[in-house]
Amino acid sequence: MKILNKKTLISSLVILGAAFGSTTAAFADSDEETTVESSTPAAEMDSQPALTPKYGTEGQMSILANSKRSVKSYTGGTLYSNTWLSSLHSGGLVDYQVSANYNKTDHKNIQTKWHATIQAYNTSTTASVTIGTTGGSISASTTKNSTTAKTGNKYYQNTKSQKDASYRSNLALKGNWEKVTLTNEASVWGNKVVKKAAINSQTTVKK
Repeated sequence: MKILNKKTLISSLVILGAAFGSTTAAFADSDEETTVESSTPAAEMDSQPALTPKYGTEGQMSILANSKRSVKSYTGGTLYSNTWLSSLHSGGLVDYQVSANYNKTDHKNIQTKWHATIQAYNTSTTASVTIGTTGGSISASTTKNSTTAKTGNKYYQNTKSQKDASYRSNLALKGNWEKVTLTNEASVWGNKVVKKAAINSQTTVKK
C-alpha cells in the first residue's frame, strides 16, 4: 500500500471535502493555535512597544483603578494580566491600558484581550461605552430592558516570544452611566508552552 506524505494527505482531504460539499479542516501544529475567534485586532501584530502608565506628568496616565493577577504556565513561568483605568476626563473619556507580561521566552505567542462593561443607573435612559483602538472602535449600549451592556473583544498579540503585549487608548462614555469595568485576559502559548496559560484581571471606575 502506498503511504501518503503529510502534504499529499492534507491535499487529498481538502479535495475530498470539496467533493462532498463541505470544508475539511487541515492539520495544525499547536504553535499555530489562536484565541481570537470572537475578537477583532486593536493593532497590527508586533507593532507596538509596552507602555507603562505613570503618575503626575502631562501626557502620561494618571491611574484611578488598576488590577494585577498572575498564573503559572506549563513550564513554570509566571504570566501577569494587568488592567488600568484613569480618572474621568472632560468629554466622558477614560484612558485605559491592558497588558500581558511573561517572565520567560519559552513561548511563541503572548496576547492581551479585553472588553468593557457599562452599567446605567436605570432603564429609563441609556448609557454607552466605546473602546477606542487604532484597529477601529467597538461599542455597547444599555437598553430599556437592561442596565448593563458588554462590548465585544479587542486583542493585541505578539508572536516572536516577546515578554510583553500591551495596548493603551481610551474609553468614551456617554449617557446616564454609573460605572464602567474593563476586563483583560492575558495568555501565552506555543513553543514549549504546549498548554495555553491564561489569567483575567479587571478594574472599575464609578462616576
